[in-house]
Parts: sequence; structure tokens; C-alpha cells
Amino acid sequence: LKVRVVRSSPPSSQFKATFQESYQVYKRYQMVIHKDPPDKPTINQFTRFLCDSPLEAENAPNGPDCGYGSFHQQYWLDGKIIAVGVIDILPYCVSSVYLYYDPDYSFLSLGVYSALR
Repeated sequence: LKVRVVRSSPPSSQFKATFQESYQVYKRYQMVIHKDPPDKPTINQFTRFLCDSPLEAENAPNGPDCGYGSFHQQYWLDGKIIAVGVIDILPYCVSSVYLYYDPDYSFLSLGVYSALR
């Protein structure tokens, strides 16, 4: 299991490169876990809900390497994204906004793992 933190707002090149794969995991999660119909979890809804952010990106000299702002914490297994934690990294805390995962991997309890991490 590898964890990669990619800036979602403004979108980094890594975020853009993995956007479709991340969206497909979200769409499947919403349909299986929350019983959304296939046409409800649209790209626009996903972007508004979990990608757009009012936070401004900041790279403070004494801050974390990734900087402050909004990120997607991607969980990779065997070369594919199996979960994404949507987080805001702030000077004195990390705020967990949402976590979604591939339902095939629910046995891994990735929400618990993410919270503990």
C-alpha cells in the first residue's frame, strides 16, 4: 500500500493525471455504498463536492513539504487507486473532508486506517 498526497486545488499535475481514475472510484463508491443511481455521481458534482476548494495554496518555509491547502490523499495498491481521503492541511491541524474507496476493498477498513494515519 502506497499513500500519495496530491494537491487538488489548484490541481497539481499528479491530480490531473489521476483525475479520471479517482472519479471512477468515487462513482462506484457512491453507487454501491450510498445506492446512488449511475447518473447521479457526475464529474461536475464530484468536482464541486470534493475538488474545488476556497482554501488558498500556501508553501510556508516551516510548513509541510506539500504545503497547506486542499489535497487528495490517494491510497494505491498494485498500481491502482483503491481509496481517496479528501483532506485540508492547515498550520495546526489536518481536516478530513471525505473518504471514498473501491467497495471491493472494504475488508481493509480504509476509513479506519486513514483516520489513524
